Amino acid sequence: MYDVCQLATAMLAIAFTALLLITGERFIEHRLQHEAMTPIVVMATLPP
Repeated sequence: MYDVCQLATAMLAIAFTALLLITGERFIEHRLQHEAMTPIVVMATLPP
């Protein structure tokens, strides 16, 4: 019974870690895509 609880806890920890890694990667990709575009305000305030 104790081994089953340990296995369930380990599987839960692995699933949680994988979810955090996938979510973090998607967040970083999303953030980089939006930062790659130059904001209109920056383009409008550039010196001639």
